[in-house]
Amino acid sequence: MQNLFSDLKAKTYNKHDELEQSTPFALFHNMVECNDSEAHEAHRGNYLNVLCVMREFHQRCKLVINDATEKYPTLQALANQFETQAVITALNNDLAELNSISAQCTSELQNVDLPNFETPLSATISAMYVWLGSSMGANIISRRLEKAGFGFPTHYYQSMAKQAKAWPEFKQEVVRILPLIIEGADVGNQNSETLSVAIINDANLWFDHLISLGKSTNLPPQTLS
Repeated sequence: MQNLFSDLKAKTYNKHDELEQSTPFALFHNMVECNDSEAHEAHRGNYLNVLCVMREFHQRCKLVINDATEKYPTLQALANQFETQAVITALNNDLAELNSISAQCTSELQNVDLPNFETPLSATISAMYVWLGSSMGANIISRRLEKAGFGFPTHYYQSMAKQAKAWPEFKQEVVRILPLIIEGADVGNQNSETLSVAIINDANLWFDHLISLGKSTNLPPQTLS
């Protein structure tokens, strides 16, 4: 388990890069880097899609984490580091301020099935990894959005920036807790090595899932120019 996070970083790099280049995230980052007032509505649409995707992602992560903590109570110490409802509330507040009519977006996103993860435990640890990993640049994105002057709300990214502070403790707690779970709970025939592989595989599946959610938003062609 000592090498889990270095392995995760190395072995999910390609999927993370693919996500960054996918719709609507690539368009969103281009928006953040370019203050073009004439394209305000297109930027607003991109931002809405990003927020809708992230809300669906966080809601699904929350369900996976809650289910796992019931099966593995030792995980509760990790789950407590995630202010899950605060993040989802921040997303809802941003969408409300943008006057989003998101019923269609929500319907499209809900049609995207969760991947077939290797185990509930690996799905949960990998969900936490992707969740916290996505918080790393939140403070920068929030500042860039404010600097761009679009007037878009940034409650979500501010909330995620606070979550980023949990990263060091999260890594320490994972390394401490997982061996205890392997020794004391029903995890099949898994050991530290096989569980690490499963966590890495499931992290890549979470990135695939985010990409699929993004594709389901069906951005209109004019926002791609």
